[in-house]
Amino acid sequence: MKPNSWRFVVISLSAVVLVGCGSSSAGRSGASGSGSTAPASATTTAVGVEVTGGFGSKPTVTIPNKPAPANFAEQVLTQGDGPVVAKGDTLVANYSGQTWAPKDGKPHVFDSSFDRGQPIAFLIGVGRVIPGWDKALVGKKVGTRVLLSLPPADGYGSAGQSTAGITGTDTLVFLVDVVATYRPDAAAPGTVVANTTGTNVPKLDNVPGKKPTIVSTSGLRPPTSPISTLLVTGTGDKIDPNKTLVLQLVQTDLATGKKTQSTWGRAPQTVAAKQVLGLAGKLSDQNIGSRAVVLVPATAKTAATATQAASPGTPPTILIIDVVGQF
Repeated sequence: MKPNSWRFVVISLSAVVLVGCGSSSAGRSGASGSGSTAPASATTTAVGVEVTGGFGSKPTVTIPNKPAPANFAEQVLTQGDGPVVAKGDTLVANYSGQTWAPKDGKPHVFDSSFDRGQPIAFLIGVGRVIPGWDKALVGKKVGTRVLLSLPPADGYGSAGQSTAGITGTDTLVFLVDVVATYRPDAAAPGTVVANTTGTNVPKLDNVPGKKPTIVSTSGLRPPTSPISTLLVTGTGDKIDPNKTLVLQLVQTDLATGKKTQSTWGRAPQTVAAKQVLGLAGKLSDQNIGSRAVVLVPATAKTAATATQAASPGTPPTILIIDVVGQF
């Protein structure tokens, strides 16, 4: 594993694709809800857009040859029965977006997670996505499929988004499936692993489903490669190495036990499972709800290159990883 892959331990949320256009209890963790999957027959919405396909399937969206609606419009096509999406949640969604007006005589689909075969995750209701998404998706239930018609003010404004072929006058049409939602304090149940004390484990408060607290780093020695220890075994689905994991993280300076960062109470972080498992090998073949502690080596500073910015390097750290979901 390359040292650069350890850098996901820096706890921050990257910009959401949509901005730049490029199973647990519902109260504590994300939960997948199901709607009554719609039949394959077409549904014509109030604004005249025709949609074929049910929740979870790639839709066919046909826009009528008439002027776009002047105002924001939404229509629920499939009503979910899962948790309600709240402001500040990390929302997981599949979507397809296109302009109301065709481009070069053809429908202009500028982005589709259905085509990529992977949902996206983003903070909702806090200005991290386009205004129409914040307006429409807070309050929806997981398992809901909704069609949105967004005038420029609810999309990319008068500047548009040239890289996606969106002008400042384009009305946007989105078909969105609400896949899962995770509260800032999302957690998942598990059972404490017995006999986890040792030279590779800091002293800590280790209660499943609650933020772990590092009490002391005394006696720990900086590792030369990542060393992981399983602290909690989860009770959810098996961790799938081909999916994206939803994580709560606590990161602390190994030498001093200070300079702690945490996602708990802020927003879970989403990371490719293979990257997580490469760092925390003890999570392999475990279930959602599992927790591991990792001693992470220092990384050396690097100079800038033509393809990569300079890095100041990082000291040895302790990382506690809670796997609270996957998609």
